[in-house]
Amino acid sequence: MSQRAGSTVPQFRIRVPTKIVDRLRGKRVLLSISTPDDYPFVRTVTIGSDVAFSLGTDDRTIAEARQANALDHLRRLFDLTEAAPISLSHKDMVALSGETYRLYQEIHRDNPGEPDAWMYHKALSRAALEGRIKNPPPAALMPNEANTAIELFGTDDLTAAVNTFPAGQHDALEDRFGLLADWVLIRQRIHLNPNDRQRFLRLVGTASLDAGWQLRRNAEGDYSPDPKAHRFPPIESVTAIKPRQTVSGLLHLWWAEAKATGRSQTTYDTYKGAIDRLVKHLGHDDATRVTEQDMLAFKDARLKVVTAKTLKDGDLPGIKSIFGWAVDNRRLTKNPADAVKVKAEKKIRTRPKGFTDQEAGSIFEACCSYVQKPKEDSRTAAAKRWAPLIACYTGCRIAEALQLRKEDVRTESGHHIFDLNPLAGSIKTGTYRLVPVHPHLIELGLLRFVADSGDGPLFARSSYKRVLDFVRAVVTDERVQPNHAWRHRLKSVSRNLGFDPRVVDAIQGHAARTSGEDYGDVSVFAMARVINAIPRIAKKPPAGSAEGVAKESGGRCG
Repeated sequence: MSQRAGSTVPQFRIRVPTKIVDRLRGKRVLLSISTPDDYPFVRTVTIGSDVAFSLGTDDRTIAEARQANALDHLRRLFDLTEAAPISLSHKDMVALSGETYRLYQEIHRDNPGEPDAWMYHKALSRAALEGRIKNPPPAALMPNEANTAIELFGTDDLTAAVNTFPAGQHDALEDRFGLLADWVLIRQRIHLNPNDRQRFLRLVGTASLDAGWQLRRNAEGDYSPDPKAHRFPPIESVTAIKPRQTVSGLLHLWWAEAKATGRSQTTYDTYKGAIDRLVKHLGHDDATRVTEQDMLAFKDARLKVVTAKTLKDGDLPGIKSIFGWAVDNRRLTKNPADAVKVKAEKKIRTRPKGFTDQEAGSIFEACCSYVQKPKEDSRTAAAKRWAPLIACYTGCRIAEALQLRKEDVRTESGHHIFDLNPLAGSIKTGTYRLVPVHPHLIELGLLRFVADSGDGPLFARSSYKRVLDFVRAVVTDERVQPNHAWRHRLKSVSRNLGFDPRVVDAIQGHAARTSGEDYGDVSVFAMARVINAIPRIAKKPPAGSAEGVAKESGGRCG
């Protein structure tokens, strides 16, 4: 999706595969690419070496949905170009023609417009079906054909005017209904035998005419059921329409099972990102067509834009898991991703994994002095102010801090605690933990902030990246990760001060290292002793500080 210079409206553009461009060049294609929540958006495009048109909106969400729908339809067309033609029974073609009727209804059933528009639309369609006119305009999904109809038939009785033209004189089915017929066939992935084309055009034309009759009645205020809507056999009865195993479909099937077994939403989001990148690279979504060579080509393409570590740890685990699940569940016979091997990079470390004293102090100061920006959501501003500080004094992940709800900050065993709970969102281990609130956070005003907040989430759901960007603006060193640096820092501070490692692991949600350590529970009381002993972050750490922390009385933060 691109944006034309000087314009805020995104543009759709896709290159037509070289091997089929000559076969499709000049072909006109009907696109109906609005979503159920969008207003009708219909375009007719002409195939060249590429296809480009305006997406007609500056709303990014709507534009992305239209882009996805257009890509899907055109890629189906590209796939069909190389498919073998098939013949259909009369019943199957009637069932397919019902898609035309349903398309008109889907677009116009709530707002059918003016009755006259459908009157002219029907007149032109009937004249074409009966062979009374030549070179009619293509049947419009958004009819605006008054001028053409009046020029042909005048303004008197349309039925009588159409009947004055002799029937059977012209073959206008392709001109009038060809785009609609192609839309149905592309949508259902059917390369129809050319010998069946005329018969199918007539059925599509009749369905279009039926839809026009019903929409005219709707426009006049009559919404009674149309008996003709039930004349079409169900589309599922068409033997040529076989369920296609898509890559993205495998992801959804895997997730239905994985979610039930406790896999986290974060894992799904990571896997989905990898699958989306693979499908975009392939140019199709057919899992049965993915070969080992395709996967090797994907690896080569990704290594041009990401590191080997990102590919190995970010893309491949999800892709291999999804295809592996498909093999285990008899959806595929082979995992094509098994062909991809990426050697682990040699890790070179040139600084600590955790924030340094100076970095921690700078972030602390930035959080406490943060002022909400104009038009910024108050919960996003609160996330920037509090999430890094909560992570600092608990060693939790930033995402865990951001999904805290008002009810997750409460009193337990005489201590103020954070309830980091999977019910609020993703927890990597899938297990809740209660972590005491550090006294410094209380002095900074955290409990007052919680008390003043409404029920439910304390922070904006969409604030994760904004918080990381906020921290990255303070600590620009790319070698440290804003999400995990607090976790590393807490471990370092704990070792320096001789804290019980098992208690620190429990605070951070790390598993016991031995079976012996896993015996017994780590109580809130035990964790509170450790939390309370963590020295306070100083805005300006003293030079040469051995522990990297200094005591500070601390004022309110927000």
